[in-house]
Amino acid sequence: MIQSMPTAEALERFPKSKVAKATVGGQLAEVWILPEKYETTDITVDTVIRAGFECSKEFIEDASWRVMERQGRELGRAIAEVETEKIYALYTAIAAADLASGAVNNGAGTLTWAGFVSFWKLIQKENFHANVLALNAEQVADLWVQNEFIQSFYFGSQADVRRGVLGDSYLGIKIISSTKCTDGTVLAVDTDVAAVMLIRRDIAVEAWENPKDNKYGLVASERVGMGVLRSKGVARGTGW
Repeated sequence: MIQSMPTAEALERFPKSKVAKATVGGQLAEVWILPEKYETTDITVDTVIRAGFECSKEFIEDASWRVMERQGRELGRAIAEVETEKIYALYTAIAAADLASGAVNNGAGTLTWAGFVSFWKLIQKENFHANVLALNAEQVADLWVQNEFIQSFYFGSQADVRRGVLGDSYLGIKIISSTKCTDGTVLAVDTDVAAVMLIRRDIAVEAWENPKDNKYGLVASERVGMGVLRSKGVARGTGW
């Protein structure tokens, strides 16, 4: 849902280049590119997401499964879930006037192929290219009963089904499903330009122990920062 990149800084400044303009003049029709003007966006890497696990030494001894290995994976999943919530909130907080077309793309019922194409068109008209459509499972279920999606879905892998990804792509857009997406809301995003998630510290899992109190466990954490760069690379709709 978002472009991610590592950083060693606590704050990164991103330039947002405006569209260059050219003029034609003279008998030789020389083309001159006028200087671009830049705006900047500062993204602070100040969000720490943490999850932990605690148990007794006896619990570890008596378990017939690898406690720390399994719980380490669970902590990673929990952090990824919070990450998804924050990315989704970043997009849904964009003001309607700043979205592609300058308005919310409201629907009046079931999401259809025509509705899907309308989101593709909104971002195309901003000279961007949507590559992700984020939906609640309710909207994905609507698409699974439509021929335009079923025929393409036959070429999707079963791994896509388990992850909630509908087929491979439609019009260059991958459709993803998450319970973190609001029922009835559709998000179309050009992840190459819309926003960025900076990773100052990737997910790290550390073991800890306190033998005196018979406590043992794991702590997983990451340090990230997120920000919108090109809001016109996002189309949002409700009522679908």
